[in-house]
Amino acid sequence: MRWITVILMVFIPQLLMAQPLLFENYTSDKGLSQNSCYTIGQDGYGFMWFGTQDGLNRYDGKEFKIYSQQNEPGKKLPSNIITSLFYDTHKELLWIGTAQGACLYNPAGDSLMKVAEFYQLASRLDNLPVKKIISFKDDEYWIITFNNGLICLNTKLEKLTTFFNTEEDQANVTSIALHDGKIYVSLLYTMYQMIAAGTGYMVEPFHKNYPFPQIRELYSYNKALWIGTMAEGCYYINNPVDKKENIIASKLFLGGIGGFTTDHDNNLWIGTRGSGLYRYDAKNNIVTRAVNKQYDPTSPCSNYSLSIFTDNQGIIWCGFFDGITKYDPLRFQFRNIDEHSSFNGTLADKMIVRMYKTNDGAAFVGTLNKGIMEWNRANNEFIRYPASEVYGNANNVIYDITEDNRGNIWAASCGGLMHVNRKTKGIQYFPEKKLPELNKMYAVIKLKKADSLLIASENGLRFFSLKDNTWHLLPEKVKLTTFVGGLYVYTARYVYEDEKNNLWLCTLGSGLVRYNYISNEFEVIEPVKNISLFVRHLLADGPVFWIGTDNGLVIYNWQQKKVIKQALLNANGSSNVCYAVQKDDHGFYWVSSNLGLYKFNNKFELLQKYNTGNGLSFLEYNTACTLKDSDGAIYFGGVGGITHFNPGTLIQNNFSPAPLITSIKVNGTAWPLQENPNLVKNLSFAHNQNFLSIQFAVTNFSNESNNTFSYRLKGLNDNWSTAGTGNSATFTSIPPGDYTFELRSANSDGKWSNEIKTLAITILPPWWQTWWFISVVAIAIVSLITFIISRRIKTIRTEAALKQQMAELEIKGLHAQMNPHFIFNSLNSIKEMILEDQKQNASRYLSKFAQLIRTSLEQSRQTFITIKQCVDHLQQYLEMEKLRFEDFTYSIEIDENLDVNETQIAPMLVQPLVENALWHGLRSKESDRKLFIRFIKEGSHVICEVEDNGVGLKHTMYSKSTTLPAHRSFGITNIKERLKLLNEKYHLQCSLSIKDKTEVPGRNGTGTVATLQLTV
Repeated sequence: MRWITVILMVFIPQLLMAQPLLFENYTSDKGLSQNSCYTIGQDGYGFMWFGTQDGLNRYDGKEFKIYSQQNEPGKKLPSNIITSLFYDTHKELLWIGTAQGACLYNPAGDSLMKVAEFYQLASRLDNLPVKKIISFKDDEYWIITFNNGLICLNTKLEKLTTFFNTEEDQANVTSIALHDGKIYVSLLYTMYQMIAAGTGYMVEPFHKNYPFPQIRELYSYNKALWIGTMAEGCYYINNPVDKKENIIASKLFLGGIGGFTTDHDNNLWIGTRGSGLYRYDAKNNIVTRAVNKQYDPTSPCSNYSLSIFTDNQGIIWCGFFDGITKYDPLRFQFRNIDEHSSFNGTLADKMIVRMYKTNDGAAFVGTLNKGIMEWNRANNEFIRYPASEVYGNANNVIYDITEDNRGNIWAASCGGLMHVNRKTKGIQYFPEKKLPELNKMYAVIKLKKADSLLIASENGLRFFSLKDNTWHLLPEKVKLTTFVGGLYVYTARYVYEDEKNNLWLCTLGSGLVRYNYISNEFEVIEPVKNISLFVRHLLADGPVFWIGTDNGLVIYNWQQKKVIKQALLNANGSSNVCYAVQKDDHGFYWVSSNLGLYKFNNKFELLQKYNTGNGLSFLEYNTACTLKDSDGAIYFGGVGGITHFNPGTLIQNNFSPAPLITSIKVNGTAWPLQENPNLVKNLSFAHNQNFLSIQFAVTNFSNESNNTFSYRLKGLNDNWSTAGTGNSATFTSIPPGDYTFELRSANSDGKWSNEIKTLAITILPPWWQTWWFISVVAIAIVSLITFIISRRIKTIRTEAALKQQMAELEIKGLHAQMNPHFIFNSLNSIKEMILEDQKQNASRYLSKFAQLIRTSLEQSRQTFITIKQCVDHLQQYLEMEKLRFEDFTYSIEIDENLDVNETQIAPMLVQPLVENALWHGLRSKESDRKLFIRFIKEGSHVICEVEDNGVGLKHTMYSKSTTLPAHRSFGITNIKERLKLLNEKYHLQCSLSIKDKTEVPGRNGTGTVATLQLTV
């Protein structure tokens, strides 16, 4: 068995037939803290972790988050030199070994912590330089230190055991591995097996006397224990590993070994210390090597490997001194042929304008600067025709190629019609001498029913006879040279001939044109023209044409003469130019554009977009430049060479994990969280914390630049955002309310994750919008309205009562003025005058009496009257009183500062006082009866004084008369009540005082003074 293995290993170098390995590289230019990557790991969320010589890095597919002793996230790192990473799936903790101790990263809290904070018995690990950390079963960890041997930490038993702690061995432990259920440890020159003994282990030498070179790594692969040395390649020990004859020194892998890993196809990957990367396919005995090439960005960034790791997608990550290299089996499924990848660099021009396959299977390409080349697709060798490269003093551009019935190649070029002799390699031009402008040609086709070529030039169409090599015009009625706006609208870039000898011209200016050269029928296809004037390519598929235009892909049924569908490549305003269309063997349609390749199904639906993130070397292609090979391979030519792929071998990316929230910012500042942002279920913010920015990622590292996200904030906008590669969502001026942020992601192949990430967000209302405040305000408003209404009702009732009382008092006042004694006495006096034949006096007094009655009635209806009206009324009254009470005199004095025509007072207030002075003051006096009435202005008040020199108030009150006090009481009481109502209703300050003269300072004699104070 050993000899068979040796024989196979001898012949393996002859089996290196695998496709070259292509890589992506990450360096400090892309955000890595430092390029020397000593260790690689992946946590439970899928984030990639890279330990470098200067800091710890977490990669989320978009950016690196750096943990350093100098920043807040990494301040608990014992050192910035990270030597080991191990993720414990059981405890969901990431172990971090550094040059000055170990620590832990807790994904749930998104924070670093000392080992002692989690495992008190392992506190010494906080300060021990660590070389490697690994675990083979739950609760048991193996730590290789730089100078303290091997440590076994059993957290379940709370036991810490040290092995190889002698002075000779403690710095020489290099690696540890689990193989067939047994643990093997390597020192620099020796190996040991850890034998389980009770609750611990005992050390037993393993192949003690075998002269291993310096050992660096141990690894279990394919029923063998692999040993990587410092400088002399690999050894492996086949099962059973305890037999010395099963130790084999491999000669396939050169130099020192930096690390081992296995991909998902069970291939062994080996990173070497100076010889690049190896992939070993043990099943097929194939070894593929990849080394750094200085000018090839798809080669490893270095040849000196420090670490290697396989993530949960099967992607290989390798750390070098010069950065990180990633091998993604889905990344470079599209291959490119250019000056670097062609055989011996024979494709000297990467601008490919046209590709053509001959009837015998050969191929030719037309270029922008190097003329026409013959293309050997078996080894991608390109054979140049130097005579085709230059015409006159300018480079010759080959726009189209065709073949005649004799196998000769004809090309439409800027130098005119070119003939290529495949046997002699000779080049001959056939210019149109009569019209030199025709010599800039864009398309050429060999006609099926004529021994002629149809050539499309800048100035229209011409026939070229292959019999006599002469040029011929088209029939006169076929006017294909119309000049519009500086452009020849029938300049064709591609021509297709169907079975009925219809030539379908893809023009730049008039859309799609049909020309039958047998019947000379000419037709512009208006439905297509209405969509785009610029048509670049056409693929016939039964009765349907797939037409590439500058306004998307047009599906046209030429039998029904109608457009079935217009399919835009991009609905967001980006370019919709379709350069070429090709159908693969599986019924899918591929379209080249300015932005990469697009894949459609037979229902005209866009399935997927491919760009540089999917492995394309460039994005912009050229008009009608495509080819399909017999094995199903498809080729598209463009500005960067030739893209080729076999649709049948393309691997779909089915890995599409759920997106993760990585950070939350409020008003531009990171929101402090006590746990991982992705674990937060709900957040609540104040009303002025309503500017939110949520950053997210998805841990899908295959073509990660093409990962897309879509989100919505339900409650604000229930529509999903347009899918894009941006990894943040910003919401401004969010009104108070409850919302749900929903996030989904899709991988580079457009497969959406099954899970939608959600986050409940509450924007609290300001205190003036809270329910309790609104309730209080509502209650206050209702109470206020109730109070106002009640107050208004009360006011109305009060005013009504006041009006009623005023009316009653006015009537009483009127009664007081028109009392029966006064009227009776006045009429008796007039009667006596009549009886005494004093007709003239009787008539005069009767008129005064009538006038007095009329004035009293008029003033009783008025709220206020002027001083003049009051004085006039008093004079009328006193004139009547003198009829029956002649022996008294009176005077009315008015303050000169008082405007008697403007100043108003309430009516029926002064007259009762005058009457009271006459009948209760002067009547009891026998002679010298005097009455004084004064109107005085004092500020905003009018003072009305009624003074008599009668018997006085004291004498009157002393009288026991039964009629006079009652009469007086009625008049005075009425005045006081009216003054009270006036004060309430009109907010006045009116008052009445009646005093005996003896009580008034400065007044002499007997009598009474009535003082009426009125507000004006």
